[in-house]
Amino acid sequence: MVRVKDRVKVDWRVPSDEWDAFIDYVHDEHGEIRGYVAREVERAMLEWVDGDDYAPVEDLVDRLVQAAGRTPANLTEKKPVSDHPDGEDTTRVSCRVDGEVKDDFTAFVKETSNDRLGVALARALRQRRDGGRSRRVREKLERVTDDAEGLLAEAADGEDGLSLRERRTVAICRRLGEQFTQDELEDAIGDVAGDSDPTVRDYTEKVLSRLEYVEHPRNGDLFIQKDDAKDIAADLGAPSPDAPAIDRKPYDSLSRPEKVRGVRIELARDALTNGGKGQVDATTVRRDIFEDRPSPGHAQDILRLAGDADGYDVATRHGKERLRVDLADVTDPDILEAARDDTDRASPADGSGPASGSRRGSTSSTREPQGSTDEDTVRHSGSGEDSDDIAAASVDEQMNDLLAATPVTDGGQVDG
Repeated sequence: MVRVKDRVKVDWRVPSDEWDAFIDYVHDEHGEIRGYVAREVERAMLEWVDGDDYAPVEDLVDRLVQAAGRTPANLTEKKPVSDHPDGEDTTRVSCRVDGEVKDDFTAFVKETSNDRLGVALARALRQRRDGGRSRRVREKLERVTDDAEGLLAEAADGEDGLSLRERRTVAICRRLGEQFTQDELEDAIGDVAGDSDPTVRDYTEKVLSRLEYVEHPRNGDLFIQKDDAKDIAADLGAPSPDAPAIDRKPYDSLSRPEKVRGVRIELARDALTNGGKGQVDATTVRRDIFEDRPSPGHAQDILRLAGDADGYDVATRHGKERLRVDLADVTDPDILEAARDDTDRASPADGSGPASGSRRGSTSSTREPQGSTDEDTVRHSGSGEDSDDIAAASVDEQMNDLLAATPVTDGGQVDG
Protein backbone atom coordinates (compact mmCIF):
# COMPACT_ATOMS: atom_id res chain seq x y z
CA MET A 1 0.00 0.00 0.00
CA VAL A 2 1.34 3.43 -0.92
CA ARG A 3 1.77 5.66 2.11
CA VAL A 4 1.71 9.45 2.37
CA LYS A 5 4.70 9.39 4.72
CA ASP A 6 8.25 8.40 3.70
CA ARG A 7 8.06 10.40 0.49
CA VAL A 8 11.35 10.95 -1.28
CA LYS A 9 12.50 13.25 -4.05
CA VAL A 10 12.66 12.22 -7.70
CA ASP A 11 15.40 14.31 -9.31
CA TRP A 12 15.87 12.96 -12.81
CA ARG A 13 16.24 14.60 -16.21
CA VAL A 14 13.34 13.83 -18.53
CA PRO A 15 13.04 14.80 -22.23
CA SER A 16 11.37 18.22 -22.27
CA ASP A 17 8.77 17.43 -24.91
CA GLU A 18 7.53 14.43 -22.94
CA TRP A 19 7.41 16.35 -19.67
CA ASP A 20 5.51 19.26 -21.25
CA ALA A 21 2.99 16.81 -22.74
CA PHE A 22 2.60 15.14 -19.35
CA ILE A 23 1.94 18.47 -17.60
CA ASP A 24 -0.77 19.19 -20.19
CA TYR A 25 -2.24 15.76 -19.51
CA VAL A 26 -2.38 16.39 -15.76
CA HIS A 27 -4.09 19.75 -16.30
CA ASP A 28 -6.63 18.23 -18.72
CA GLU A 29 -7.43 15.43 -16.28
CA HIS A 30 -7.74 17.50 -13.11
CA GLY A 31 -8.31 21.10 -14.21
CA GLU A 32 -5.10 22.18 -12.47
CA ILE A 33 -1.62 20.84 -11.77
CA ARG A 34 -1.01 21.91 -8.17
CA GLY A 35 -1.15 18.86 -5.94
CA TYR A 36 -1.61 16.44 -8.85
CA VAL A 37 1.73 16.22 -10.67
CA ALA A 38 3.52 14.14 -8.04
CA ARG A 39 0.47 11.95 -7.66
CA GLU A 40 0.30 11.20 -11.40
CA VAL A 41 4.08 10.63 -11.62
CA GLU A 42 3.82 8.11 -8.81
CA ARG A 43 0.92 6.32 -10.51
CA ALA A 44 2.87 6.19 -13.76
CA MET A 45 5.82 4.61 -11.97
CA LEU A 46 3.60 2.10 -10.16
CA GLU A 47 1.90 1.03 -13.37
CA TRP A 48 5.20 0.70 -15.21
CA VAL A 49 6.47 -1.86 -12.68
CA ASP A 50 3.07 -3.62 -12.43
CA GLY A 51 2.68 -2.49 -8.85
CA ASP A 52 -0.82 -1.03 -9.18
CA ASP A 53 -4.02 -2.77 -8.11
CA TYR A 54 -5.13 -3.47 -11.69
CA ALA A 55 -2.06 -5.43 -12.80
CA PRO A 56 -3.67 -8.75 -11.71
CA VAL A 57 -6.84 -7.75 -13.56
CA GLU A 58 -4.91 -7.32 -16.80
CA ASP A 59 -3.30 -10.72 -16.28
CA LEU A 60 -6.76 -12.29 -16.04
CA VAL A 61 -7.93 -10.42 -19.14
CA ASP A 62 -4.84 -11.64 -21.01
CA ARG A 63 -5.84 -15.19 -20.12
CA LEU A 64 -9.31 -14.47 -21.49
CA VAL A 65 -7.84 -13.07 -24.70
CA GLN A 66 -5.62 -16.10 -25.14
CA ALA A 67 -8.55 -18.44 -24.49
CA ALA A 68 -10.34 -16.69 -27.36
CA GLY A 69 -7.49 -17.72 -29.70
CA ARG A 70 -5.69 -14.39 -29.63
CA THR A 71 -2.60 -13.07 -27.92
CA PRO A 72 -2.47 -9.89 -25.82
CA ALA A 73 0.18 -8.50 -28.19
CA ASN A 74 -2.37 -8.54 -31.02
CA LEU A 75 -4.25 -5.78 -29.22
CA THR A 76 -1.75 -3.34 -27.73
CA GLU A 77 1.73 -3.43 -26.37
CA LYS A 78 1.90 -3.45 -22.61
CA LYS A 79 5.04 -1.28 -22.78
CA PRO A 80 4.56 1.15 -25.72
CA VAL A 81 7.27 1.01 -28.36
CA SER A 82 8.36 4.46 -29.50
CA ASP A 83 11.33 6.43 -30.70
CA HIS A 84 14.07 6.52 -28.10
CA PRO A 85 13.71 9.86 -26.29
CA ASP A 86 17.41 10.06 -25.51
CA GLY A 87 19.42 12.97 -26.98
CA GLU A 88 16.56 15.47 -26.70
CA ASP A 89 16.36 18.61 -24.61
CA THR A 90 15.71 17.63 -21.02
CA THR A 91 13.94 19.08 -18.01
CA ARG A 92 14.91 18.33 -14.44
CA VAL A 93 11.88 16.72 -12.80
CA SER A 94 11.70 17.39 -9.09
CA CYS A 95 8.78 15.95 -7.13
CA ARG A 96 8.23 13.67 -4.17
CA VAL A 97 6.87 10.13 -4.39
CA ASP A 98 6.61 7.20 -2.03
CA GLY A 99 10.06 5.82 -1.23
CA GLU A 100 9.13 2.22 -1.93
CA VAL A 101 7.69 3.15 -5.32
CA LYS A 102 10.89 4.93 -6.29
CA ASP A 103 13.02 1.99 -5.12
CA ASP A 104 10.88 -0.52 -7.02
CA PHE A 105 10.94 1.60 -10.17
CA THR A 106 14.72 2.01 -10.02
CA ALA A 107 15.29 -1.71 -9.50
CA PHE A 108 12.86 -2.63 -12.30
CA VAL A 109 14.56 -0.33 -14.82
CA LYS A 110 18.01 -1.65 -13.97
CA GLU A 111 16.83 -5.26 -14.30
CA THR A 112 14.90 -4.89 -17.56
CA SER A 113 16.67 -2.22 -19.65
CA ASN A 114 19.78 -0.13 -20.20
CA ASP A 115 17.82 3.12 -20.06
CA ARG A 116 18.73 5.98 -17.82
CA LEU A 117 16.16 6.53 -15.07
CA GLY A 118 14.96 9.79 -16.65
CA VAL A 119 14.42 8.06 -19.99
CA ALA A 120 12.55 5.20 -18.35
CA LEU A 121 10.40 7.68 -16.44
CA ALA A 122 9.59 9.41 -19.74
CA ARG A 123 8.33 6.10 -21.13
CA ALA A 124 6.21 5.52 -18.01
CA LEU A 125 4.74 9.03 -18.26
CA ARG A 126 3.93 8.51 -21.93
CA GLN A 127 2.16 5.25 -21.14
CA ARG A 128 0.16 6.99 -18.40
CA ARG A 129 -1.04 9.84 -20.61
CA ASP A 130 -1.84 7.44 -23.46
CA GLY A 131 -4.38 5.70 -21.25
CA GLY A 132 -2.11 3.12 -19.67
CA ARG A 133 -3.46 -0.11 -18.27
CA SER A 134 -7.09 1.02 -18.20
CA ARG A 135 -7.03 1.66 -21.97
CA ARG A 136 -5.34 -1.66 -22.68
CA VAL A 137 -7.79 -3.61 -20.55
CA ARG A 138 -10.73 -1.80 -22.12
CA GLU A 139 -9.52 -2.54 -25.65
CA LYS A 140 -8.94 -6.18 -24.85
CA LEU A 141 -12.38 -6.57 -23.31
CA GLU A 142 -13.97 -4.90 -26.32
CA ARG A 143 -12.26 -7.41 -28.59
CA VAL A 144 -13.21 -10.40 -26.44
CA THR A 145 -16.79 -9.16 -26.21
CA ASP A 146 -16.95 -9.06 -30.00
CA ASP A 147 -15.60 -12.62 -30.11
CA ALA A 148 -18.15 -13.81 -27.55
CA GLU A 149 -21.04 -12.26 -29.44
CA GLY A 150 -19.80 -13.80 -32.68
CA LEU A 151 -19.43 -17.20 -31.04
CA LEU A 152 -22.94 -16.95 -29.67
CA ALA A 153 -24.35 -16.09 -33.09
CA GLU A 154 -22.54 -19.03 -34.67
CA ALA A 155 -23.66 -21.39 -31.93
CA ALA A 156 -27.28 -20.38 -32.44
CA ASP A 157 -27.06 -21.54 -36.05
CA GLY A 158 -24.90 -24.63 -35.66
CA GLU A 159 -24.90 -27.90 -33.82
CA ASP A 160 -21.42 -27.53 -32.32
CA GLY A 161 -20.38 -25.32 -29.41
CA LEU A 162 -23.13 -24.66 -26.89
CA SER A 163 -25.62 -27.36 -26.05
CA LEU A 164 -29.24 -26.87 -27.01
CA ARG A 165 -30.25 -26.15 -23.41
CA GLU A 166 -27.45 -23.60 -23.03
CA ARG A 167 -28.49 -21.79 -26.19
CA ARG A 168 -32.11 -21.77 -25.07
CA THR A 169 -31.15 -20.44 -21.64
CA VAL A 170 -29.20 -17.58 -23.20
CA ALA A 171 -32.07 -16.82 -25.58
CA ILE A 172 -34.55 -16.67 -22.69
CA CYS A 173 -32.26 -14.36 -20.70
CA ARG A 174 -32.06 -11.94 -23.61
CA ARG A 175 -35.85 -11.62 -23.72
CA LEU A 176 -36.06 -10.42 -20.12
CA GLY A 177 -35.68 -6.92 -18.72
CA GLU A 178 -33.75 -5.60 -15.72
CA GLN A 179 -36.56 -7.01 -13.56
CA PHE A 180 -39.37 -9.30 -14.57
CA THR A 181 -42.43 -11.09 -13.24
CA GLN A 182 -43.10 -14.80 -13.02
CA ASP A 183 -45.54 -14.52 -15.94
CA GLU A 184 -42.96 -12.72 -18.10
CA LEU A 185 -40.38 -15.40 -17.31
CA GLU A 186 -42.79 -18.21 -18.11
CA ASP A 187 -43.82 -16.51 -21.36
CA ALA A 188 -40.18 -16.23 -22.42
CA ILE A 189 -39.56 -19.87 -21.52
CA GLY A 190 -42.68 -20.91 -23.42
CA ASP A 191 -41.64 -18.99 -26.53
CA VAL A 192 -38.17 -20.55 -26.60
CA ALA A 193 -38.37 -23.97 -24.97
CA GLY A 194 -42.00 -24.93 -24.35
CA ASP A 195 -44.54 -24.42 -21.60
CA SER A 196 -44.85 -27.81 -19.91
CA ASP A 197 -44.50 -27.71 -16.13
CA PRO A 198 -41.20 -29.66 -16.06
CA THR A 199 -39.75 -27.41 -18.78
CA VAL A 200 -40.79 -24.24 -16.97
CA ARG A 201 -39.29 -25.47 -13.70
CA ASP A 202 -36.06 -26.54 -15.36
CA TYR A 203 -35.46 -23.30 -17.27
CA THR A 204 -36.61 -21.10 -14.39
CA GLU A 205 -33.76 -22.49 -12.31
CA LYS A 206 -31.24 -22.15 -15.16
CA VAL A 207 -32.22 -18.59 -16.06
CA LEU A 208 -32.22 -17.33 -12.49
CA SER A 209 -28.85 -18.97 -11.85
CA ARG A 210 -27.30 -17.44 -14.97
CA LEU A 211 -28.64 -13.97 -14.26
CA GLU A 212 -28.07 -14.22 -10.49
CA TYR A 213 -31.66 -13.10 -9.86
CA VAL A 214 -33.92 -13.97 -6.94
CA GLU A 215 -37.46 -13.24 -5.82
CA HIS A 216 -38.18 -9.78 -4.43
CA PRO A 217 -38.26 -10.01 -0.61
CA ARG A 218 -41.82 -8.70 -0.48
CA ASN A 219 -43.15 -9.72 -3.89
CA GLY A 220 -42.65 -13.36 -4.77
CA ASP A 221 -43.94 -12.72 -8.30
CA LEU A 222 -41.09 -10.31 -9.13
CA PHE A 223 -37.45 -11.22 -9.83
CA ILE A 224 -34.60 -8.76 -9.25
CA GLN A 225 -30.82 -8.85 -8.93
CA LYS A 226 -29.65 -10.73 -5.86
CA ASP A 227 -27.60 -7.81 -4.49
CA ASP A 228 -30.60 -5.49 -4.78
CA ALA A 229 -32.76 -8.06 -3.01
CA LYS A 230 -30.26 -8.26 -0.16
CA ASP A 231 -30.38 -4.48 0.31
CA ILE A 232 -34.18 -4.40 0.24
CA ALA A 233 -34.40 -7.30 2.69
CA ALA A 234 -32.03 -5.53 5.08
CA ASP A 235 -34.12 -2.34 4.91
CA LEU A 236 -37.35 -4.25 5.50
CA GLY A 237 -36.00 -6.55 8.17
CA ALA A 238 -36.97 -9.49 5.96
CA PRO A 239 -35.00 -12.73 5.49
CA SER A 240 -32.02 -12.41 3.17
CA PRO A 241 -32.12 -14.10 -0.26
CA ASP A 242 -29.39 -16.35 1.15
CA ALA A 243 -31.73 -17.58 3.90
CA PRO A 244 -33.30 -21.05 3.50
CA ALA A 245 -36.33 -21.09 1.21
CA ILE A 246 -38.58 -22.19 4.08
CA ASP A 247 -37.78 -18.92 5.89
CA ARG A 248 -38.59 -16.60 2.99
CA LYS A 249 -41.13 -18.29 0.70
CA PRO A 250 -44.84 -19.00 1.16
CA TYR A 251 -45.76 -22.65 1.14
CA ASP A 252 -47.25 -22.58 -2.37
CA SER A 253 -43.94 -21.32 -3.79
CA LEU A 254 -41.82 -24.05 -2.24
CA SER A 255 -40.59 -26.84 -4.48
CA ARG A 256 -40.52 -30.39 -3.19
CA PRO A 257 -36.71 -30.29 -2.57
CA GLU A 258 -37.16 -26.99 -0.69
CA LYS A 259 -39.84 -28.52 1.51
CA VAL A 260 -37.65 -31.52 2.25
CA ARG A 261 -34.68 -29.32 3.10
CA GLY A 262 -36.91 -27.07 5.18
CA VAL A 263 -38.05 -30.00 7.32
CA ARG A 264 -34.43 -31.03 7.89
CA ILE A 265 -33.52 -27.47 8.93
CA GLU A 266 -36.49 -27.15 11.28
CA LEU A 267 -35.71 -30.45 12.97
CA ALA A 268 -32.05 -29.44 13.29
CA ARG A 269 -33.12 -26.16 14.93
CA ASP A 270 -35.24 -28.06 17.39
CA ALA A 271 -32.39 -30.50 18.11
CA LEU A 272 -30.13 -27.60 19.11
CA THR A 273 -32.36 -27.08 22.14
CA ASN A 274 -32.56 -30.79 22.91
CA GLY A 275 -28.98 -31.95 23.29
CA GLY A 276 -28.35 -32.33 19.56
CA LYS A 277 -31.11 -34.84 18.91
CA GLY A 278 -34.72 -34.54 17.82
CA GLN A 279 -37.60 -36.28 16.10
CA VAL A 280 -40.85 -35.36 14.41
CA ASP A 281 -43.81 -37.21 12.89
CA ALA A 282 -45.78 -36.40 9.75
CA THR A 283 -48.67 -34.87 11.69
CA THR A 284 -46.34 -32.31 13.27
CA VAL A 285 -44.66 -31.61 9.92
CA ARG A 286 -48.06 -30.90 8.40
CA ARG A 287 -49.53 -28.93 11.31
CA ASP A 288 -46.63 -26.99 12.85
CA ILE A 289 -44.04 -26.62 10.09
CA PHE A 290 -46.36 -26.14 7.12
CA GLU A 291 -49.44 -24.83 8.95
CA ASP A 292 -51.87 -27.50 7.69
CA ARG A 293 -51.15 -26.70 4.04
CA PRO A 294 -50.05 -30.12 2.66
CA SER A 295 -52.24 -33.18 2.59
CA PRO A 296 -51.42 -35.92 5.14
CA GLY A 297 -50.04 -38.12 2.37
CA HIS A 298 -47.81 -35.36 1.00
CA ALA A 299 -46.50 -34.56 4.47
CA GLN A 300 -45.66 -38.25 4.94
CA ASP A 301 -43.77 -38.28 1.63
CA ILE A 302 -41.77 -35.18 2.63
CA LEU A 303 -40.88 -36.78 5.97
CA ARG A 304 -39.59 -39.94 4.28
CA LEU A 305 -37.53 -37.99 1.75
CA ALA A 306 -36.05 -35.87 4.55
CA GLY A 307 -34.69 -39.03 6.14
CA ASP A 308 -32.38 -39.64 3.18
CA ALA A 309 -29.42 -37.56 4.40
CA ASP A 310 -26.47 -38.01 6.73
CA GLY A 311 -27.57 -37.60 10.32
CA TYR A 312 -31.25 -38.24 9.53
CA ASP A 313 -33.29 -41.42 9.42
CA VAL A 314 -36.90 -42.55 9.61
CA ALA A 315 -37.86 -45.00 12.35
CA THR A 316 -41.19 -46.51 13.34
CA ARG A 317 -42.19 -46.13 16.98
CA HIS A 318 -45.56 -47.16 18.43
CA GLY A 319 -46.82 -47.80 14.88
CA LYS A 320 -45.95 -44.28 13.66
CA GLU A 321 -43.06 -43.17 11.42
CA ARG A 322 -40.81 -40.49 12.85
CA LEU A 323 -38.00 -38.50 11.25
CA ARG A 324 -35.00 -38.42 13.58
CA VAL A 325 -31.81 -36.35 13.58
CA ASP A 326 -28.51 -36.56 15.41
CA LEU A 327 -26.57 -33.34 14.76
CA ALA A 328 -23.29 -35.10 15.51
CA ASP A 329 -23.78 -37.11 12.30
CA VAL A 330 -25.07 -34.28 10.04
CA THR A 331 -22.48 -33.55 7.32
CA ASP A 332 -24.27 -30.78 5.43
CA PRO A 333 -22.68 -27.52 6.67
CA ASP A 334 -25.47 -25.38 5.21
CA ILE A 335 -28.10 -27.14 7.33
CA LEU A 336 -26.02 -26.68 10.48
CA GLU A 337 -25.42 -23.02 9.65
CA ALA A 338 -29.10 -22.39 8.97
CA ALA A 339 -30.06 -24.05 12.24
CA ARG A 340 -27.61 -21.99 14.27
CA ASP A 341 -28.43 -18.74 12.48
CA ASP A 342 -32.11 -18.87 13.40
CA THR A 343 -32.41 -15.34 14.84
CA ASP A 344 -34.53 -12.29 14.03
CA ARG A 345 -36.42 -13.99 11.19
CA ALA A 346 -39.27 -11.83 9.92
CA SER A 347 -42.77 -13.06 9.09
CA PRO A 348 -45.05 -10.75 7.03
CA ALA A 349 -48.40 -9.91 8.55
CA ASP A 350 -50.12 -10.22 5.18
CA GLY A 351 -49.52 -13.97 5.03
CA SER A 352 -47.53 -13.74 1.80
CA GLY A 353 -44.21 -14.49 3.44
CA PRO A 354 -42.49 -17.65 4.69
CA ALA A 355 -44.28 -20.95 4.96
CA SER A 356 -44.57 -20.58 8.71
CA GLY A 357 -44.12 -17.88 11.25
CA SER A 358 -42.22 -18.69 14.41
CA ARG A 359 -41.30 -22.32 13.99
CA ARG A 360 -38.68 -22.61 16.71
CA GLY A 361 -39.80 -25.46 18.93
CA SER A 362 -42.57 -26.44 16.55
CA THR A 363 -41.63 -30.10 16.77
CA SER A 364 -41.81 -30.17 20.53
CA SER A 365 -45.08 -32.09 20.56
CA THR A 366 -43.24 -35.28 19.65
CA ARG A 367 -40.02 -34.58 21.47
CA GLU A 368 -38.98 -37.29 23.88
CA PRO A 369 -36.54 -37.00 26.78
CA GLN A 370 -32.89 -36.71 25.78
CA GLY A 371 -31.33 -40.10 25.09
CA SER A 372 -34.59 -41.78 24.04
CA THR A 373 -33.61 -41.62 20.34
CA ASP A 374 -30.85 -43.29 18.65
CA GLU A 375 -21.52 -27.45 12.91
CA ASP A 376 -2.32 3.84 3.28
CA THR A 377 -2.94 4.34 -0.55
CA VAL A 378 -2.03 7.68 -2.23
CA ARG A 379 -3.97 10.46 -0.49
CA HIS A 380 -6.11 12.44 -2.93
CA SER A 381 -6.18 16.22 -2.86
CA GLY A 382 -8.69 18.45 -4.56
CA SER A 383 -12.20 17.43 -5.47
CA GLY A 384 -14.18 15.95 -8.32
CA GLU A 385 -14.08 12.55 -10.00
CA ASP A 386 -10.75 10.81 -10.19
CA SER A 387 -9.53 9.80 -13.64
CA ASP A 388 -8.79 6.26 -12.43
CA ASP A 389 -12.37 5.98 -11.11
CA ILE A 390 -13.70 7.01 -14.53
CA ALA A 391 -11.43 4.49 -16.25
CA ALA A 392 -12.51 1.78 -13.84
CA ALA A 393 -16.15 2.58 -14.58
CA SER A 394 -15.46 2.21 -18.30
CA VAL A 395 -13.79 -1.15 -17.77
CA ASP A 396 -16.74 -2.17 -15.59
CA GLU A 397 -19.11 -1.39 -18.48
CA GLN A 398 -17.01 -3.58 -20.77
CA MET A 399 -17.14 -6.41 -18.24
CA ASN A 400 -20.94 -6.09 -18.13
CA ASP A 401 -21.01 -6.30 -21.94
CA LEU A 402 -18.77 -9.35 -21.83
CA LEU A 403 -20.96 -11.12 -19.26
CA ALA A 404 -24.05 -10.30 -21.31
CA ALA A 405 -22.47 -11.84 -24.41
CA THR A 406 -20.83 -14.84 -22.80
CA PRO A 407 -22.91 -18.04 -23.02
CA VAL A 408 -22.23 -19.15 -19.43
CA THR A 409 -20.97 -17.23 -16.43
CA ASP A 410 -19.38 -19.95 -14.36
CA GLY A 411 -17.58 -22.05 -16.93
CA GLY A 412 -19.76 -25.00 -16.06
CA GLN A 413 -21.31 -27.52 -18.38
CA VAL A 414 -25.00 -28.02 -18.89
CA ASP A 415 -26.12 -31.37 -20.18
CA GLY A 416 -27.96 -31.26 -23.43
